[in-house]
Amino acid sequence: MRWFSRPGAVENAVVAGQMRSFFRGLSADTRKAPRLVAQAYGEHLFHRRRRRLVDEKRFAASRFHVGIGVDSGDFADLTKRAVLVSDTLLLSHNGAGGRHHVRRLSNRSSFAPQTMEEERSLVLPTGSSTSEDLSMHCPDLERLGRWLLQTEPLLRAGCAWYLPTYSVTRHTQHYHSSPDPNDYPDHGGHSGPLTHSDVPGLLDFAATGRRVVAQSRTPATVSRLVVPVIEDLELPFLDGISLETFSEITVGEFDAYRAHRGWLRMELANVDDALDAPQREAELMKIGLRMQDGVLGMQSQMNQVRRKRAVAVTGAVVGTVTASLVAVYGPALQSALTAVVGGAAGGLWGAFQAGADNSPRTLRENAWYYVWTLSRAANRNP
Repeated sequence: MRWFSRPGAVENAVVAGQMRSFFRGLSADTRKAPRLVAQAYGEHLFHRRRRRLVDEKRFAASRFHVGIGVDSGDFADLTKRAVLVSDTLLLSHNGAGGRHHVRRLSNRSSFAPQTMEEERSLVLPTGSSTSEDLSMHCPDLERLGRWLLQTEPLLRAGCAWYLPTYSVTRHTQHYHSSPDPNDYPDHGGHSGPLTHSDVPGLLDFAATGRRVVAQSRTPATVSRLVVPVIEDLELPFLDGISLETFSEITVGEFDAYRAHRGWLRMELANVDDALDAPQREAELMKIGLRMQDGVLGMQSQMNQVRRKRAVAVTGAVVGTVTASLVAVYGPALQSALTAVVGGAAGGLWGAFQAGADNSPRTLRENAWYYVWTLSRAANRNP
């Protein structure tokens, strides 16, 4: 079943527009082959006329755009962690890995005119043909394709995307006149230089192994908030949850996600850069403990709501009947009931209203509802 993000869940409109256009164009057959998904993605983001990434300048327009170049093929853990603090997360292999063919960009031929005698003698013409092929550099297209499918909700919402590294190979084959058709293919040929696309300014970090290193041009605020989440914070609610489920929950509970992201940014911003390593570790541990307390507090609130609804349901049936009678006979019935039973009807109305007020939906904008939902999903899938 294909997943669609809810209309209001949009972080970066430019990224969201490109990603939604890409997924709309994916056929059911292509979705079954992750490698083809990755190739289709690379083709979608390449501007054939300008020979570079589409909308490259507008892609990084998010207020808190975080770009990470990774030399491995596994983005899952990095995605789940970095999304917690970034407006728009960009992941890239930054040129690492083998070169994979995406598509033929052009194929042009030029041959000298032949005389009538040459045509009658079946002499092959002199000329050349030039072809250009687009390739994408990636350690593993299969894994990249799976990542794209698993993060589809995040990509559709403009919360994340992948930056391909392209190269265009030009190959020119020269042909010389020959009366022997068998000699024709062997007459000269050379390949042009391998040209890589240049997409500057989009990557903030470079990752080697499991360590993320901020580059010199990275804004200090971004570095202070992103690196601790990726490297240092203990986040057990992410360990047992799949990337696909994480993506669906993040977009499905978008208001709670944004609220929690703001809280986490504030907490990390309050960690003093002047602290030595042990003090900094202690401050980050406190943030982790406060997160655990927030999850427990949300669980307590949800339990309380359920208990209130269980109590309120005893009067709900009577309240529903009373409401129906009032709808038929008008306010006079409500006045009569109040006079006869000494205000008991007010109690019934209260019980009826409690069924609507004491609902988990009232907690869904809470910053801790998002983490609590992730924790529940992780616990169901140990």
